[in-house]
Amino acid sequence: MRINFLKLGVLLFLCISCKDRDAQKEISPEISESNEASKSIGCYSYTMNQDTIYLSITILEDSIVEGNLTYKLYEKDKNQGRFSGKWIGDSLFADYEFESEGAISTREIFFFKTDSGLVEGYGPVKDTLNKIVFQEHSTLILNENIRLEHVDCD
Repeated sequence: MRINFLKLGVLLFLCISCKDRDAQKEISPEISESNEASKSIGCYSYTMNQDTIYLSITILEDSIVEGNLTYKLYEKDKNQGRFSGKWIGDSLFADYEFESEGAISTREIFFFKTDSGLVEGYGPVKDTLNKIVFQEHSTLILNENIRLEHVDCD
C-alpha cells in the first residue's frame, strides 16, 4: 500500500509540474508582446511663422532612443535625418545624422523634457572626428523660445 501512495504522489507531482509548464508556455507570448508594447513612441512639433521643427522618437529599453528630426527654418537650408541616443533624467543627448545641401553631417543634439514638450539646448561646440559635439554639457542653455509640443504621430 505504501508503494501505491508513493507512486500516486510522484504521478500527482508530475501532473502538477506539466500543468505549470503549460501555463508558463501560455504566459510567455503575452510577456514578449508586452515588451514590444513597452516601446514608447512620441512626436513633437514646433511651428512659428515659416519655421517648422518635427521630431519623432521611439524609446527602447534602458532609456535608449532613436528617431527622426527635421528642421525647416525660414531662409535656411532644410535638414532632416535620424538620431540615436539616450535619456538621462529629463535630458536627451543624441547623435543626429542629417542631410543638408547634399552633404551628410553628424552633430550632437540636446533636448530637455518639460510638462509641455521638449526644449532644445545649445552651447559651444567642437569638431571631433567629423562630428560636431558640445564642448561641455554643463554649459548648455535652453532655447525657451522654441518649444516642441507633443503632437499625434502621423
